[in-house]
Amino acid sequence: IWAFYNVGFAMIFSFAPSMLVERGWSTAAAGSAVSIVLWLAALSVPLGGYLADQSRSRNAMLATSCLAFAALVLLLWRCSAVLPTMVVLGLVCGLPAGAIMSLPARVLAPATRALGMGLFYTVYYATMLIAPWFGGKLSLWTGSAGAALGLGSAALLACPVLL
Repeated sequence: IWAFYNVGFAMIFSFAPSMLVERGWSTAAAGSAVSIVLWLAALSVPLGGYLADQSRSRNAMLATSCLAFAALVLLLWRCSAVLPTMVVLGLVCGLPAGAIMSLPARVLAPATRALGMGLFYTVYYATMLIAPWFGGKLSLWTGSAGAALGLGSAALLACPVLL
């Protein structure tokens, strides 16, 4: 889940600036607009951890926030209201992070935690190696950098299923 969540996150920073340049934005303006997501994620990650701790159902909060994140990535790809979408995306994208990162400790016994975390990070780094490459290939095939955002959204939609 952590790998797929980060694929959704990485596609924004890897391909949204190019998508905005394709739409006529300057490189500086596109990069600045996309940076809004990262600045607001710095606030939404701890907020998401707090909400997960306060929630009756951490899994429901995780799933709901991943679905909202996926919808916002699709909206960014398809709509023209870029700046409002970036603001809401930044406020939502960090919400599932804390709940996702708490999963290994919740399911791995202390005796198997080292091996489990090794597998966790092996899958994470392998996915993060392949996904941007695949996003680039997808963008070349479709002729639009925005197609990689579709890949990111699909990865985020997989998170509740993997949960």
